[in-house]
Parts: sequence; structure tokens; C-alpha cells
Amino acid sequence: MRDRHFVINAPAVVSEIIDGEVVIMNLTSGNYYSSDNVGAVIWGWIEGGKTLRDIGRRLSLRYAAGAEDIAATLTAFVERLIEEKLVREVALGPTPATDNGHALNGAAGGEPFVAPELHVYTDMQDLLLLDPIHDVDEAGWPRPRDDTPGDPA
Repeated sequence: MRDRHFVINAPAVVSEIIDGEVVIMNLTSGNYYSSDNVGAVIWGWIEGGKTLRDIGRRLSLRYAAGAEDIAATLTAFVERLIEEKLVREVALGPTPATDNGHALNGAAGGEPFVAPELHVYTDMQDLLLLDPIHDVDEAGWPRPRDDTPGDPA
């Protein structure tokens, strides 16, 4: 696997990992996302600055799956994150010292490997994209201004 390095596409993307699930918001598109288990682990390692090769190695140490399956699944998941503009590839700088698999956020080698899924939600786009200062009427946020002709705002 060619080594690549990705970063969260901040400030447009914000996230939080809660109880093994990552919740991600893209403030530009108004979409929000979730992924649990393996997806949340991968997101956390991307957020922590790990390279794609290091993430693949860590997954192989933590989960009961073949290296080829993990590599293919990891690549597909990261490509999906790129497609949704949640992460972006950056030039690979000096590689930080690795911890040789000791800090893997869990037991090594025996956990079942379930391919990560990125769930996309578009039902709150209007609310997430609403500008609370400029796009509201006199009643205030979260009531959007009505831009029909004759609207006094």
C-alpha cells in the first residue's frame, strides 16, 4: 500500500467520537455523517495524524482479518471520505515515531473486522446551512426568513 497522509477538512468539517461512534458535520454541504466501530477507529487515527500505511498496520494488529481485505476496505472507506470532502490528502511530511502497535485503543488481533460504513444524512441541510444572523426573520433563529416578494426583511 502506497503511504498517504490525510487530514480532517477543517474548519468546514467538525466531528466528535462518542461511545465508539463518530458523528461528522460538513458545514459547507449541510450533510452530517456517522460511522461506528471500525469507521470510528479509522476516523480517530486520521484525526491523530496517522498515515494510511500506519492505519492499515494498526487495523491488522487489532482485528481478525487478512491484510489484503483490510487494505482494500480501508482504501474504499478513505476514498468515500474524500468524495464527501470530509478529509483531504496532504503531502507526507516527516513520519512521526510509531508506537509499534502498543496504543491501539483496544485489544490486538482478536476483534471481529466489520467493514466500516459511512452513513450520510441530508435531512438537516436547511438548518445546518442557515446563517443565524442574516437568514432569519424578526422571530429569530431557527426560523428562516421568507424571501418571497413583499417580505420586509
